[in-house]
Amino acid sequence: MKISEKKISYYINFLVFLTISINSFYAYSFIDKFFYTTNDKNFEILISAISLEIAWISIFVWFSFRPKERKDILILTIIPMIISNTLTNLTLAQMQIYTNILFLFLFSSLYLIGYFLLRFSNKEYFYDS
Repeated sequence: MKISEKKISYYINFLVFLTISINSFYAYSFIDKFFYTTNDKNFEILISAISLEIAWISIFVWFSFRPKERKDILILTIIPMIISNTLTNLTLAQMQIYTNILFLFLFSSLYLIGYFLLRFSNKEYFYDS
């Protein structure tokens, strides 16, 4: 099965849009919680989570301009995603933790697929259209 460069580009653009959208939502919700928290432990966790989300948004905006040259960002992104997910889980109820972990696995898979699509896009498995 051959995949066109155009389809890879659509996938990567969708992935970037999805990532920036979700991280903007998380950053907004963390900032909102930050102003209303009374627990010192949560206060420190929220500062770290807000920083990670804003940095992640910035990295993906930078990545979106040259995804083929910066494809390794997709692999490197999994590390702060795990850290951010762990920090988020510390502030959630039990059922929300399971949902959050499910999203972690989902997005890790999407990033790995995107990385391998970009990595092998110059091989014979892909064609230009």
